[in-house]
Amino acid sequence: MNAAVPASAPAETSDVLGDETARLAALREYVDVAAAPPAELQAVVRLAARLTGLPNAVVNIIDEHHQRQLVAEGFDPGTSERGESMCYYALGAGGLVHAADARRDVRWAAHPWVDGTLGHVRSYAAAPLLTPDHQALGTLCVFDEAAPRQLSDEQRAGLADLATMVVSLFDRERRARLVARHEEELRLARAAAETARALQEALLPHALPTGERVRVTSRYLPGTDGAEIGGDFFDAIRTDTAFVLVMGDVQGHNSAAAALMGRVRTAVRAYVSEGHEPSAVLERTNRLMQSFEGDLFATCCLLALDERTGEVAVASAGHPAPVVAAGDVGALDVDPGPPLGVQEEATYPQSRHRLTGPSRLLLYTDGLVEWPGQGGQGTHEATATGEAAMRRALTDGPGVDAETLADRLLAPVRGGGHDDAALLVVDYDGPAPGTRENRLVLPADTRAVGAARDWLRTTLHAWELTGTADEAELVVSELVTNALLHTGSPTALTLRHEVADRLLCVGVEDGSTQHPQPRTSDDDATGGRGMHIVQLLAQRWWVAPRGDGKTVWADLLVA
Repeated sequence: MNAAVPASAPAETSDVLGDETARLAALREYVDVAAAPPAELQAVVRLAARLTGLPNAVVNIIDEHHQRQLVAEGFDPGTSERGESMCYYALGAGGLVHAADARRDVRWAAHPWVDGTLGHVRSYAAAPLLTPDHQALGTLCVFDEAAPRQLSDEQRAGLADLATMVVSLFDRERRARLVARHEEELRLARAAAETARALQEALLPHALPTGERVRVTSRYLPGTDGAEIGGDFFDAIRTDTAFVLVMGDVQGHNSAAAALMGRVRTAVRAYVSEGHEPSAVLERTNRLMQSFEGDLFATCCLLALDERTGEVAVASAGHPAPVVAAGDVGALDVDPGPPLGVQEEATYPQSRHRLTGPSRLLLYTDGLVEWPGQGGQGTHEATATGEAAMRRALTDGPGVDAETLADRLLAPVRGGGHDDAALLVVDYDGPAPGTRENRLVLPADTRAVGAARDWLRTTLHAWELTGTADEAELVVSELVTNALLHTGSPTALTLRHEVADRLLCVGVEDGSTQHPQPRTSDDDATGGRGMHIVQLLAQRWWVAPRGDGKTVWADLLVA
């Protein structure tokens, strides 16, 4: 039963019990009540009994509600209510407490463990178990129920020293738990990192395609700022009309970023494979990301290279522009839109360039230019320093093979403390010999048909292809007329002569995503024959989606 607290018991106002919250926090840190106590504690209580000559010794810890006897000499340890504990009130004294005869000591005479209610303690001494920052965990207590016993100064000092030894044993166990906890956290972090790394490696392409005139070298260097992997990704996709290069970076460094990276890369690859140009791919991927859970976003850059002509189309969603080395070194001009997943109806302007000879392209993530060793610099200055080093490597290595160049570019990043870094080095041999191409923007009215015919005749004369002029003029007239009648949008005409294949490729761009369909018409019909005529005259015709529009192509054999 619970006994009344003796009126003479020490109040909880000393430094030892002044901050009970801090004391209990220290107790939980130093003592794991669920674990077996240190084996040496049994020797300590045995030595305490021998030192003092009292038959009973015990190590107590005192928590919110209980006094828990961890190990004891002379009796079996147990647990009791804190309010019934002599040691709990002894802690209030702030130091060692000794009562030679508790029955005659005004502090303890009315205590239930002394007056016979719970026990008959006669001689009693307790040394507090104090941490280095003076938090009391409990006591090392000795007592005798048979007879009074006066302890000498030497015995009391020895009891205090043994209490210090008890705290040292607790501290040793505490440190061991901290080490074990740290090792477990490290093991879990490594396991999470390996899981994320395996996920990312599974989602990144294991091999990149090569083209007739294009070779791609890739590098990916995991970051070390966090335990887990990030969301850098790259890809290369060869379509019927272009060699498309992709570089992106998903925000974050964890499995969620790696998973989102896989979804974004898959979406981009799907839209590219459907034939969409870079701007349209980014717009569609951005709209798709609005349906994804979470608030992560991604930057991405797409570059579509026509191997035969050297024409390049570039669009960016908040990502660094590709760098080209073709004599001089510089970034391709592109107006970046916002990162993917940020703005629902974002648009991504597309810029066009032309590579007229052998060129080397570099697509990269910002980890390539934000590397260690830029201490003392702000983010903008550090990035500028990294970009300058990247351009020097490209300038100094025109004759260096792509593998060596890629390693050189990553060299400043290695060594730890960096973000993920990914790069693609693209070597392009230049336009195919014998391939010629011209493009004309047409007026958005009926003048377009006449302008297209005149320009076609002039171009074919310059290319010495007049023998095909009549068929080509009819195909161009039908395609341009079809675009004007059914889309009402500005159009453009592209002529490409592929000498080796003896083909004249005619392409008409418009602003509609609706594909034309050839169909037969009645003899008295006034329309419907246009695409049917194109189908009869051309070797083949097809539609290439282009952003919010398309290009209708037709191939004609030439002599």
